Amino acid sequence: MSRLVLIYSGDFRGYPMGGVLEYAKNFARYAPVEVYVVGLTLNPEQSIGRWDTVRMGSVARPFLPILYVDEARQRRSRIPLNYRFVRALHRFRDEILALNAPLYIQRAEHGLPFLDCSVPLYFNTHGQSAFVERWTSHPLFRWRWFRQWFYRTEARVIQRAQGVIVISPADHDFYVDKFPALREKFHYIPLGVETEIYRPPATREAHPPTVLFVGRLDASKGLDLLIAGFARFHQKYREARLILVGGSQDYNPVESQVRAWIAEHGVADAVQMTGLLPREAILPYYQSADVFVLTSLWEGLPNALLEALACGLPAVVTAVGGLPSVIQDDLNGYVLTERDPDQLAELIERAIRHRDRLSEGARAIAQQFSIEAHVQKVCQRMGLIMSDMPDLSDRLEQAKSELVC
Repeated sequence: MSRLVLIYSGDFRGYPMGGVLEYAKNFARYAPVEVYVVGLTLNPEQSIGRWDTVRMGSVARPFLPILYVDEARQRRSRIPLNYRFVRALHRFRDEILALNAPLYIQRAEHGLPFLDCSVPLYFNTHGQSAFVERWTSHPLFRWRWFRQWFYRTEARVIQRAQGVIVISPADHDFYVDKFPALREKFHYIPLGVETEIYRPPATREAHPPTVLFVGRLDASKGLDLLIAGFARFHQKYREARLILVGGSQDYNPVESQVRAWIAEHGVADAVQMTGLLPREAILPYYQSADVFVLTSLWEGLPNALLEALACGLPAVVTAVGGLPSVIQDDLNGYVLTERDPDQLAELIERAIRHRDRLSEGARAIAQQFSIEAHVQKVCQRMGLIMSDMPDLSDRLEQAKSELVC
């Protein structure tokens, strides 16, 4: 059986939520090849640099933790977690290369220790470059030298990689425009969701109108608009509540801004902030909410959106990244035409009013996204398994139309 080394700066045993970590776990679980996982640990008793085993569902994979992270200390640190992880990758480079297997990284900087070796390298962008371009609230990202360093790093890794996976049509267009000479390296392969796990509840109990957000609390999510729009909605529906599920393992100035916006709009009693939650604890929030809202300033195609849709939860989203290619007005939710709190409040109300009908459309479109199909296509692109079907990633326009049919 073919081998693959999956590398990501997350604890594959631990609970911290996050779209990329959830993607990496799902990939390791469903890949039809022998996957070796390289990550970090939040457990101070875990041996560092020794191969162990991590279980994802019914599947066990070899696991090499190369870094211990103290969560409380990391949140206070101005040094991003991923750059500590890169140093650890340099340290354990020989152990990883000894597997003589292709490498699959989820962040550009994770490719730095492997630029001068001949092992095949594949990179999933997860919209990272757009994220760095637009996030200015983190002190590190304000420094011009850092941005220049990141762009050079990304270009070097893409040049070195045998293939680059992008997860939305918007991401594909972004990277092809940025690296036109390397356009053949970019392959759009839609994300997938576990629809057998994320599914509508058998019954729903009556409750006050509930608006849900799941994701990182960072600048990309445009949470000022979400808080302002919910405040307008709350003026009309005084029992309504907003639940914010998420947080960050890194230093995060946005979280304090979110709390300030909540206080400014006078909705502190109506907003619940859960912080980071284990995966199994998030599912009930999807199943009990009335509408899922993403007011992002930029996006790829977030796992949280697909999970919400799979649970039959209609969504209201901004027209950025891959969001409008999935959400269709009056079928499974609504797309904002401008960043306007009044329009957001109106669409939240409309989505809740038509929830039963929109729920059917949400579930139907989520079922078009299979995590097994995504993993299969990625492994085919890497040449790890034989292709038994036409590869749609080379026919972007056809893939775009399939995405919304």
